[in-house]
Amino acid sequence: MAGIKSRVICNDLLRRITSGDLSGILMLPAETELAEAYSCSRPTIRKALADLRQAGYITGTKGSGSYITNPGRFSPKSNAETFFGIIFPNMGPECFFDLLCNTLARCASENGYSLVFGGYVSPKSEMLKSDIIQICNRYIAQKIKGIFFSPFGYHAKSDQINKEIIYSFSNAGIPVVLLDSNIERYPLPNEFDLVSLNHIQAGYVITEHIIQCNVKRLFFLAPPNSHHSVRLRLMGCRAAMIDNHIMWDEDIFVEMERDDISCLSRFISEKKPEAILCSNDMTAMSIMQSLEKLGKKIPSDIMIAGFDNLSKVMLFSRLITSIDQPVDDICRAALNLMVERMADPHKSVSHTTFSGTLVIGESTSIASRKKPPR
Repeated sequence: MAGIKSRVICNDLLRRITSGDLSGILMLPAETELAEAYSCSRPTIRKALADLRQAGYITGTKGSGSYITNPGRFSPKSNAETFFGIIFPNMGPECFFDLLCNTLARCASENGYSLVFGGYVSPKSEMLKSDIIQICNRYIAQKIKGIFFSPFGYHAKSDQINKEIIYSFSNAGIPVVLLDSNIERYPLPNEFDLVSLNHIQAGYVITEHIIQCNVKRLFFLAPPNSHHSVRLRLMGCRAAMIDNHIMWDEDIFVEMERDDISCLSRFISEKKPEAILCSNDMTAMSIMQSLEKLGKKIPSDIMIAGFDNLSKVMLFSRLITSIDQPVDDICRAALNLMVERMADPHKSVSHTTFSGTLVIGESTSIASRKKPPR
């Protein structure tokens, strides 16, 4: 995926060169500076610069720096490409949002569009709001044609910040397509185009699988202030439990920081779960590692499952039972929706969902556990 990320950075540098944003600048910043600015590795920057060099926009060799080729020939109107902006939370390398961003970049490129990199933002940053305002203002000043936005979570003021982001673009006349999650809690009305996994169905499917492993004490675990999509996954989980006649007086939903091993230890001691369904695979992997530190065997002592099937892009020590998202379909639908919205700003709001695929891994595979009687 590094090649796809380098394409996003290459597109952004190209836009800055051809739009006049870098007018008066002959030499691009050093690789180390660019890597820090784009929150990526130096090899990724080198690949982006190599592509620009091959296309004739810059010149120079390794160690000598990169120079803009004849910068005076570029003007703000010289580039006819359509550029879109992206605002995705930075949850670390190879997270689901990284995969979503890279796939969207590839789909856009295949259809003659380009994504502009506005900057990574950590949802837990103390400067989240000011960082976001800078990115939004930069995009608006650049007159970006549209924004793909995956709302933020894991912050006490996520809802407020998400609304400020989306309405800043809406007021500027820039269309926004949401990915993965709405900015409002279900069932409040959705005012903006949205493309996502069918989170309720996904929660139902994976919960039913866990129940068929003869599990009755199942809990749903998520970090505090999670995305609204997690609420939908929990709804699917509850529905599957009701349909399989598995309910008790305790609340199945548990909020916990994924790296809080002492809190996890108390939870295990008090609730004695047979299985934990985590809000996503990043959380599932952290919980699995913490459980093993506590001396619990997976899956014989406790089963673990998640969402997003990151096992296919991360070197997990074992395959986690998860829901695989059709990322290509989601990104193509989002791109098509953006083009339609640009052509008709007043068309009805669209909410498109896709079914996920259950991927059964070692974290729930126990042959001795039989399907419970119906």
